[in-house]
Amino acid sequence: MSGQLHLGLFIQETGHHIAGWREPSAAANAARDFRHQVELAQLAEAACFDLLFIQDSYAMRGANDIEALQHSARAIHWDPLTALSALAMVTERIGLIGTATTTYNEPYSLARHFASLDHISRGRAGWNLVTSNNEAEALNFSRSEHAVHGDRYARAAEFLDVVKGLWDTWEDDAFVEDQQEGQFFDPRKLHVLDHRGAHFSVKGPLTQARPPQGHPVLVQAGSSDTASSWGRAQRM
Repeated sequence: MSGQLHLGLFIQETGHHIAGWREPSAAANAARDFRHQVELAQLAEAACFDLLFIQDSYAMRGANDIEALQHSARAIHWDPLTALSALAMVTERIGLIGTATTTYNEPYSLARHFASLDHISRGRAGWNLVTSNNEAEALNFSRSEHAVHGDRYARAAEFLDVVKGLWDTWEDDAFVEDQQEGQFFDPRKLHVLDHRGAHFSVKGPLTQARPPQGHPVLVQAGSSDTASSWGRAQRM
């Protein structure tokens, strides 16, 4: 062991306690006033934290019991990629990790989003891959039920392969930007993915330059046996 302590801040608008928003000193409007998130990010960076992390869900948890939900501050939360892009502009060093599901997204879109975040933050982006454990999300995407566990992870594995392939669309030095000769990029350093698989057919190329990190940091925070083994495999 190196003896080096690494610290990460898990940001949740009004804190992790369901009644935290009721503490008199709490920022009860933290899910509507972004200044609180800015303050937390800057405090974490000043304290030498390595990263901050934002979770996500595409459905309101507890929406089947509005009577109970009205007493918590869990009904609304920031979109991670939007929030992290904003935080990138008010921080300099701290890593920025956001959750994005592979079940209710498309690889091309997320490849662009995280490549853009990596450029905006100058190489500080990270992606927490999930397959969604909130079954209510299906109802917000024209589906009657959540996909079964095995199918979600099979789709996620191919999803990640496609995203990584799209991140490799451009070589690091593809953009010559020769204004005098009128050549913006070297076509020999552009690679079209043309992926065809069980779940996706994605031609490419990606309309964003290769991320500064090459591939943004991949994070897998799942707790199931399948999720844990799949996550380890992606890090090897």
